[in-house]
Amino acid sequence: MTVAHDDPHVGRLFEQMAALIADRAGDPAAIHEQLTELAVANAPDVARYWKQVGTGVGVPDTAYKDGGPHLFPDEPPVRVFRTSGTTGSVRGSVRYSKLGLALKELAVRAGARRALLGDGVRPVVVRFAPTEQVAPDMAIAFDMARLQEECGDPALSTAVVGASGVDYPLLATTLDAAVAEGLPVVLVGATFAFVNVLDRLEAEGRRWELPAGSRLYDGGGFKGRSRVVSVDELRAAARRVFGVESFGNIFGMTELANQHYDAVDVPVGPLGERPKPWLPVGGPRVRDPRTREYVAQGPGLVEITDLSLLDRPHVLLTGDLGIATEDGVAVAGRVAGSTSRGCSLSLDEMTGGR
Repeated sequence: MTVAHDDPHVGRLFEQMAALIADRAGDPAAIHEQLTELAVANAPDVARYWKQVGTGVGVPDTAYKDGGPHLFPDEPPVRVFRTSGTTGSVRGSVRYSKLGLALKELAVRAGARRALLGDGVRPVVVRFAPTEQVAPDMAIAFDMARLQEECGDPALSTAVVGASGVDYPLLATTLDAAVAEGLPVVLVGATFAFVNVLDRLEAEGRRWELPAGSRLYDGGGFKGRSRVVSVDELRAAARRVFGVESFGNIFGMTELANQHYDAVDVPVGPLGERPKPWLPVGGPRVRDPRTREYVAQGPGLVEITDLSLLDRPHVLLTGDLGIATEDGVAVAGRVAGSTSRGCSLSLDEMTGGR
């Protein structure tokens, strides 16, 4: 029997999920079980898929190229985000109900607080991502706006990517002001956006020594781009241009509600990718692509469990290569032959060659 969005059971589940996200309070296993039952009740295609491959196996991300399973089809979505796709390919989409979007916002804010406010200082957050006004259907625009609101210095924090690309004068003015006031800076955006920006700033001879505590967080990787640099090469360029010494990577997908930060600063993948941890709200694991069994050590397909996700099945099987370690899972890019897509592609288009 289908469960409605306004059913009391969904309301109680929402409260349990919110407590887990915000305070890490509650029983993740019980929430996982309830979300599984909700998906079986409200998505017949998912129920049939699980009957074939095993209950709880991640729904392939390719299912979202035509909208994918949505657990509350009769509830008008309050937000729709789209994957960027590759040139000429169909863009995927994911829909959020009111409760689902509230959980996503809560998850992004909670993750940002834990990663960015360790010393209690609100840094100047510089977003290498467009605003929601410019890109309302990009999940990264939504996420970065919430990150800035939650953690950023309210006077100086800003997005530096607009409809015409990177606003380099605004970037310079913002960084100069942060240096003058001695405020740490958090630079956050898509990996390839940083490659383009660093290339241009180095070519122009622009450099800063940002205040102590400044950090750079990149996300998205290279998604099959012809030009690839290692994690350490990217960080070396950021040291030269921005004078930062602290780094991290954020893994996120349009299909997911949560973002995943590095567990430890230990290179694992072929480009030096760092592992992401398993947390109370879930995280990445690795499945053998042939047997679908979990892999404790070594390579396989990345599967993400996201207990912040209400509107669609909370386990996603990606087309990404993962390397399982005792510290977590390093996400090492798309598997050969897998569709290359993600927010960083469209951001590359917005930041490159300008």
